[in-house]
Amino acid sequence: MKKRFIAMILAVVLFALGFSCFFYTPSSQRAPNVYYFGFFETFICVIAYAGFLYLIAGIPFSILIDWLIRKLNRGSKWRKYFWGLGMYSLAGAIVGALFIIIGGNIYWKGMLLFALPGVIASNLYFHLLLLISWKYKGLSKVGSKAS
Repeated sequence: MKKRFIAMILAVVLFALGFSCFFYTPSSQRAPNVYYFGFFETFICVIAYAGFLYLIAGIPFSILIDWLIRKLNRGSKWRKYFWGLGMYSLAGAIVGALFIIIGGNIYWKGMLLFALPGVIASNLYFHLLLLISWKYKGLSKVGSKAS
């Protein structure tokens, strides 16, 4: 469970950084008399929303997906990877679409616009979790050899 929370924290920060960079409007391109969120404001807002969504939806979905992969798939590592990639992508799209539905704006274009960041965020988390699990496994082997 500790690996999931570490991956969540890293994913939230990296997702917020990427989102803030992508949607930042430089001062030279801003229209006069229009308020634009600054980089830091966007970063903090994304941290708050994404952190909340990762916590209430991402971690439970992650536990469910990993359980399903263990139960349904006894194949190669690549097969497990692609099943995980597909399921995490689907879960991210669902959470992104639910985010817009809960906001009260039920229209397809909005759901698709929020599903894409959901897919990106879930895949970022998935790959960070794989990396942390791989590193953690390597560190536990080193620790057991030293004993």
